[in-house]
Amino acid sequence: MKLNPYLHFKGNAEEALNFYATCLNGDITQIGRYGDSPMASDEDWKQKIMHARLVFDGNLIMVSDVFKGQEVSTEGNIQMSVEVDNLTQLETVFYKMADGGVVTMALQDTFWGARFGMLKDKFGVSWMFNCEQQK
Repeated sequence: MKLNPYLHFKGNAEEALNFYATCLNGDITQIGRYGDSPMASDEDWKQKIMHARLVFDGNLIMVSDVFKGQEVSTEGNIQMSVEVDNLTQLETVFYKMADGGVVTMALQDTFWGARFGMLKDKFGVSWMFNCEQQK
């Protein structure tokens, strides 16, 4: 059994998908557009993403643009939590993801023996990054 996050956007899923692929060094393995489906969609929504998959380091994130006119909220009790293998990778990914967003907790050493930081990316998605430090 696996748990995979599914992120929804209001018309900018493709921009977010490409941003995450760059930051996480991932591969976009699928993009399905509203215009490719049998569902009726407005002309200006046909190129929006109905479903896409991003794979990185054995992980999967799925994204889509919501139906036209549907509201999206990034406020709530969910954060994307990423466990990073080494400090160099932690800093690289953290600062790429922070570009255009807001750092809510700068990278810092923690009492649990990790280097940790939090941010809200430029799409409003909240992220936590953790890297266990060698003792």
